[in-house]
Amino acid sequence: MKILVTGSEGFIGKELVKELRKQRNQVVEFDLTRGQNLLNKKDLELVKGAEVVIHLAASLNEKKSLEELNKVNVKGTEKLLEKCVEFKVKKFIYLSTAGVMGEITTQATELTPFNPKTKYEKSKAEAEKKVNEFQELLPVTIIRSALVLGPNKYWKEIVKLAKEGFPLIGTGKNSFQMVYYKDLVSAIIFCLKSKETENETFIIAEEKGKKLIDVYFLIQRELKVKKKIKLVPVFVARLYAFFKRDSIVRKEHILRLIRERNYSTEKIRKLGWKPIYTTEKGIKETVKELQAQEQG
Repeated sequence: MKILVTGSEGFIGKELVKELRKQRNQVVEFDLTRGQNLLNKKDLELVKGAEVVIHLAASLNEKKSLEELNKVNVKGTEKLLEKCVEFKVKKFIYLSTAGVMGEITTQATELTPFNPKTKYEKSKAEAEKKVNEFQELLPVTIIRSALVLGPNKYWKEIVKLAKEGFPLIGTGKNSFQMVYYKDLVSAIIFCLKSKETENETFIIAEEKGKKLIDVYFLIQRELKVKKKIKLVPVFVARLYAFFKRDSIVRKEHILRLIRERNYSTEKIRKLGWKPIYTTEKGIKETVKELQAQEQG
């Protein structure tokens, strides 16, 4: 199968491209770092001949205005969809985020209303709406990913804080359901192969999340750190982030940590997909891979 992957040089993109090629698919890579831009009509000609387009590319920079984020995340997605219709692509898979549902108090499902809080989440919610507008023109699938666990920059920072015995922000009692990056890739490939996923939205997450304090403890255990976990109130952390703007403890970092993350994956599980990695296994692999990166 010929598959175009946008955001192919990103953390998820690289793993997805690798797995797709393992399964003998012909992969066309599309990424800003390769000189390709979603807003460039000529670059989008790469869609021609692709049977499937998997759209991972997005601007995540919260320092940008909502208008700037929408330009890439919404307008760029629309332009890509138009090309998919023009070149008769057979399936379009869009990677969204569980963040489009915003603050939740009970377990979220695919029917939970949009309630995005950050500029990034708002742009992804608008992009989802745009994808759904094309349902009658080509089969589309939307994947709402939980916070991705894996050896990326975000978790490198978290692991560094845990190693230093940095206090945990908040009470640590909030649910913190994530998805290991290899499970997310397997879910994307599952949706690629299944006809039952067409014109549907799916939440992808680990089977059962833990409390944030338990996640922090598991990281420290893998690091063999025996320091007692200290807690710092959210308002103190926010003040610290405000006055120490060059710190790795930033406003968006705090919001990610204290949010309730509790998701139902029943819809995708009924079709036959389920995650392999538990929180413990995902953290173990993440710490191991980050340590290997440091040494190598």
